[in-house]
Amino acid sequence: MGKKSKAKIGKGDTKPQTKARAGLNNLWLILGGAAMMIAIVWVTIHTSSTDSAGSSASPGTSIADKFDGNKGHATLISTLDPAQFTGKARAAYQAAKEIPEILVELPCFCGCMDSKELGHKNNLYCFADSHGNICDLCQTIALEAKEMNRKGLPIETIRSNIRKTYGTAHM
Repeated sequence: MGKKSKAKIGKGDTKPQTKARAGLNNLWLILGGAAMMIAIVWVTIHTSSTDSAGSSASPGTSIADKFDGNKGHATLISTLDPAQFTGKARAAYQAAKEIPEILVELPCFCGCMDSKELGHKNNLYCFADSHGNICDLCQTIALEAKEMNRKGLPIETIRSNIRKTYGTAHM
């Protein structure tokens, strides 16, 4: 009799193990499905916020592409001290100090003009905060504008050259 009851206990033990495995498999399926849903929601939100911001991902529709200068109505804003930075960033912040009347007339094509968080209105704004320190494109535009200004080119030509070189419609 003892053997029979042990056999029954042995058979009874396999059912809970099977149920446990099925439960574990179901758990993995649920977790996998939840992860997939989170990814889909993230992509949807990310894509719609990028589109609504008018990012530079859609050529010809960015604020920078439409920018045609401030026509003398722009307010010159203060920029950060170039001494806070090094290398190319320092040179770009120095350019912003030296030629703010030029940079205020230029668009920036890195996307900062389309960003709701940054809200830049022109290339000069890139140097009013720390954005210009981390953005190579902002720095390059400022430094190239400084060089063209040094050569005596009028603002319309400088803006046109910057637009041809960096405009999203031409990338």
